[in-house]
Amino acid sequence: MIRRVRFGRVGAVAAAVVVLGAPVARADAGTPSATGARTLQVKAPGDADRLTIDRLGRDGGETLKVGSTLKVRAGFTYHGKRALRQVMVYLFTSEGLPFTTEYGNCHYGSKVRQGSEQTSSRALCRIDVRVEPGESVDLAPISLKVGEHALTERVSVGDATGMDWSGGEWPDVHRGRGEPLTLARRTGSVPPADRQTDGMESGMLTVSVDNTWDMAVTGAALRGRKGETLTAGLALDFHGADLQAQLDAENSVPFARVEVKFPKGVTVLNIPKDCKRGDVRSRPPYYLCEYGLYTNGFDIPLLRDGFHRDYPFKVRIDDTSRLTGGTVRVDAPEERLRADADPGNSTAPITFEAVGGAADGAGGSGTTAWVVAGSAAAVALAGLLAVALVRRRAR
Repeated sequence: MIRRVRFGRVGAVAAAVVVLGAPVARADAGTPSATGARTLQVKAPGDADRLTIDRLGRDGGETLKVGSTLKVRAGFTYHGKRALRQVMVYLFTSEGLPFTTEYGNCHYGSKVRQGSEQTSSRALCRIDVRVEPGESVDLAPISLKVGEHALTERVSVGDATGMDWSGGEWPDVHRGRGEPLTLARRTGSVPPADRQTDGMESGMLTVSVDNTWDMAVTGAALRGRKGETLTAGLALDFHGADLQAQLDAENSVPFARVEVKFPKGVTVLNIPKDCKRGDVRSRPPYYLCEYGLYTNGFDIPLLRDGFHRDYPFKVRIDDTSRLTGGTVRVDAPEERLRADADPGNSTAPITFEAVGGAADGAGGSGTTAWVVAGSAAAVALAGLLAVALVRRRAR
């Protein structure tokens, strides 16, 4: 039987290690909800019995390679007046940094992905250890692996004092089968790069990965007559490492947009979903399209390998002498696009070729006009021949 356990959100942007003191804090087994799920809640100790982070770091250098491993080092100082007999450690990793080891005194779970949002893995570990007041302790290094599509991952550390971990389903919770995770009295000093001196309950590490991504656009080559309505099947494709799609929680700063410009001799009749007109003062007008991936609260939407979005614009050819200069391109500040593996496919032309005359109903000297004129000439010629024939017979 799979037991469902609910944990509250720490913040989906980061991985977190959370520490709880045993004398004044405990993790309830929880009570079943109406759906049979269990809720895990943390009882809040007083401020005097809190643990603060004084060490947080990792190995592996500034930028890591795909497939490599790293070890996260975390340490804490206890500010209580009574000795702790037990500590609970909560680990939370973003999806590009899976655990390489599952400890026997930890329960693990992974968040089910919904749509494009970034997922995460968590572990809740119960460590039997005595911690004296004022003592500093270090966790055994936590080993993580850099995933295939990792790019910018996060690891955080925080004290869970006063936090309620209910809410948010983690359906595949299971117990680790390896050796237990340990917490030991600190010997020696903390390396300068790992020191945390602000006395906060939480901290965060950002892990940068040497990985590639490519954002490409597809243009269009259209042929038609004056007055004809056509569909320009433009598109955006993404390949490579996971890329954060929105840079703020309000969905107002996408990583990039797609800019579309049509020639002056073309009129846009229908704008596709996720697109809107740019500066209304611009002539000819241009259009900005987004990819329709949005954040919800602390969730992070990602552009993932294989992502595809179509932008079908309906247009009409109005002036066959002004059909040059159409383009579609990835629009973002230059510094964001420097990491694009193939910048050459970030821009594509939109071309038009005029054929024949005007379309039906467009007037002018198009095909319909020539047909009408030809028919009228044929009727007139037939009338002249008939008159000549009657005169000849009359003679």
